[in-house]
Formats: sequence, C-alpha cells, structure tokens
Amino acid sequence: MRILALPAFKNQRENPYNASLYTALQKLPGVTVAEFTNRRVLTERWDILHIHWPDAPLHRPSAWRAALSSGLLIARVLWAKALGAKIVWTVHNLRAHHTEYPKVEKWLWRGFVPLVNSCIHLSTAGKKMAIETFPGLAGKSHSIVPHGHYRDSYGNECDRRQSRSLLGIRGNGPVIAFVGQIKAYKNVSALVRAFFEAAHPSAILLIAGRAGDASIEADLRAVTNGHPRVFCHFGLIPDDRMHLYLNACNLTVFPYREILNSGSAILSLSFSRPTLVPSRGAMAELRQLAGEDWVYTFEGNLTGATLAAAIDQATSAERPAECELGALSWKSIASSTLAAYGRALGVERLTVFTQTALAMAHPGMEKIQ
Repeated sequence: MRILALPAFKNQRENPYNASLYTALQKLPGVTVAEFTNRRVLTERWDILHIHWPDAPLHRPSAWRAALSSGLLIARVLWAKALGAKIVWTVHNLRAHHTEYPKVEKWLWRGFVPLVNSCIHLSTAGKKMAIETFPGLAGKSHSIVPHGHYRDSYGNECDRRQSRSLLGIRGNGPVIAFVGQIKAYKNVSALVRAFFEAAHPSAILLIAGRAGDASIEADLRAVTNGHPRVFCHFGLIPDDRMHLYLNACNLTVFPYREILNSGSAILSLSFSRPTLVPSRGAMAELRQLAGEDWVYTFEGNLTGATLAAAIDQATSAERPAECELGALSWKSIASSTLAAYGRALGVERLTVFTQTALAMAHPGMEKIQ
C-alpha cells in the first residue's frame, strides 16, 4: 500500500503526531509512506492520499493568496483521484481556528468535502459533530482511531524538584500550567483570570509555548503584569525541554473556547499530569479512557472556583503513579489506521501485502467490515 501524506514527517518539530503515526505504519509489511510534494502527487500513483489539515491554505497574509492556495489544494486532490488514489481525511478540526477570510473558507470546504472518500475521526463525538457540520460526509466511509500518546516523543529525565529548579520556580506550592502553542481559541487569558480569581495563596501559574501572533503575547504580558507567581516562557519549546514544563506542574489547564480534540491534553497525560479541560468535543471520551483521576472537566466558562477545586483534587487525590494509555499506543493506532485505509480502498482493491498486514494487525480478521 502506497500512502502519500499531507503532512507526513515535515511538521515533527511542531507536533510529533504525524511522524509517530507514519513511523508506526511503515513498520507494517507492505506499507510505504511518503511526504506530499507537488512532484509526487502529479507524477506518481498512490493508493491513499491522507490529508490532516485541509484548512492550512487559509493561513495566508491575504484573501487572494488563501483562495489561490485553496484552489491549488483542491486541484491536486482532484488529480490524485484521477490517478486512482482514495482521499482519506483525518478530521482534527471542523473549521479553521482563525481565519480572516470566511468566504474563502466556505468555498474551500464546499470544494474539498465532496472529494473525500473516507474519514478518520479521533472520537465518536468527533464523528457525530463532523457529519452534523458537513452533511455530505454522511455517505462516506468512517473510522474511529484515537490520537496516540507522546510518551516516546520527548525525553523525561528530570523530576519535579529538578524541573522547577531549572525553570527558576521556587517553593513547594502547586504549579498550574498551560503548555503548548498559544492561540486565540485556546483562551489562555481565561486561565490567567481564573488563577487570580482563585486566589490560592501558594499556587504558581506557568505558561509555556509560542504565541500565535504578537498581540496574543502582548495581551498575556499585560494581564499577568509581571506577577511574582506567574511565569511566562514564550517561544517554541525545544524537544529537550518539554519535560521540564510538564514535570514541574501538578495540573495542566486548557480552557479552550471551542474544542474537538486536544493533542495538548494527551501530551499532558503522556507525562502523567492531571488535566482540566472543558466538557466539549472528545473530552468526555478522553476522561473515560484515561480515568476521572486524570481528566477533570468543567461546563461553561472557567472560573476561579472551578480552578481551585481542580488544584485541590490534583494535589490531594490518590492516583496511580502513571496514567494508563495503552489504548493510545502507536502500534495500535497504526493498525487501526491501516484498516481505515482498507475501508477506503474496498476489499476488492487490497493487495496481498495489505491483506497480510491487516491479518497481522488484526488476527482472525478475514475481511474488512
């Protein structure tokens, strides 16, 4: 099976998700994965064109550039289909998190969705929301394949005391953290307000990650105003320092305004850190998978009272030393993704190699349901 992925490995520094997925897939017999390029999509034949963020062309400095990039994506997808590829979309988001060109976005989805042969959803809730948002997906093939963990993506050498020392955090009070890319929809300013409202006498707030634009960073600097118990580390977090921020904290908080899936929450759980998230999208399923000791949810807007209760729970409740994430192993994710490709292709088009790989991944399976 030949898979062309957009992206496959090139975004590994920003998010190891894709590289972890395709590295695991290439370990299965008969599977080849390549990074999407113009040359490959135009001149070579592929069984699967796997697209993750079709809204990426919208993130351009002008409407005409966004429209041009969107049109080029649709043209390339059409060409790949003409050469026999099936189009698989992993539905990470239902819309662009931030775009200044709503008309272009509407046109992009109107052109892209009909070209999709099969959808991979990270949760059952995500599948339901996707079909509600894009009714044209109802007749497509669908698979539920959860987001894999990040335990093999980053080093993990320092304990809490060492991590805090290296970050310049003093004291033994609870540390509440937001770790990851800081974008408007992630609503980090609400966490700052809730932190001040909670008025926990010894709690420390740690914000670490690259801001989506200069105005977000400026707003956070203004609202935190150099407070002695707020530590802000703006910028892309190097892989060899990611463990410092997560090991330093007692609780991570992601107060998203809107959410379908959250790789940041899974990153936190990969380091066995309790996390507080809104009760939206796939978060209820994540809570069920990881356990109530690890995932706390809240309704509506994040408040100081909600945050204070989560701090108390994170610092006083007994829980295992490690969050159990066996269901999110990349070996399991890869085999489930391969089965999803098989559904997209149809049993009659599967090669001997693919049938062998599926049989190894799913012993006893005689055909794809």
